Amino acid sequence: MKTLTIELPQEFTPQQEHDLKMELAGTLYTKGLLTTSEAAVLVGIERRAFMEQMGQYGFSLIGDSIEQFSKEVADARRYLRH
Repeated sequence: MKTLTIELPQEFTPQQEHDLKMELAGTLYTKGLLTTSEAAVLVGIERRAFMEQMGQYGFSLIGDSIEQFSKEVADARRYLRH
């Protein structure tokens, strides 16, 4: 993965940082640019935790396309092998 550095105000709490990461990861996931595993890495949490928290941020695990579904199946297979 590439690295992106964002400067935030010092007043940002850890929860606000987490919320921002979840919003970004959820958006990239919804657009089909990240799998759930990749999105979880971006946030810095386990894949299962990311999947459980998605709904709290207004994102759905059910993709809009067969391509997204196929990526998730392949990702799940890789995840289960580890």
